Amino acid sequence: MAQEKVTTKELEEMRVGTTRIFTLTQPGQLSSVAVMCTRMKREKRGEWTVRKDYETVSVSVTRTK
Repeated sequence: MAQEKVTTKELEEMRVGTTRIFTLTQPGQLSSVAVMCTRMKREKRGEWTVRKDYETVSVSVTRTK
């Protein structure tokens, strides 16, 4: 099921080492998730690895720290 957006709460609740795949409604939102993860890293709220898939309009997010 596609969702409108990924929230900081969803990312913060992830445990280190887990991966979630978010299916979004618009391709432009994929970059927004990557920017949010970078911003949260700079704020010392954790670290995530992001992989975007524009074909399926989904993003894979792995919490690394």
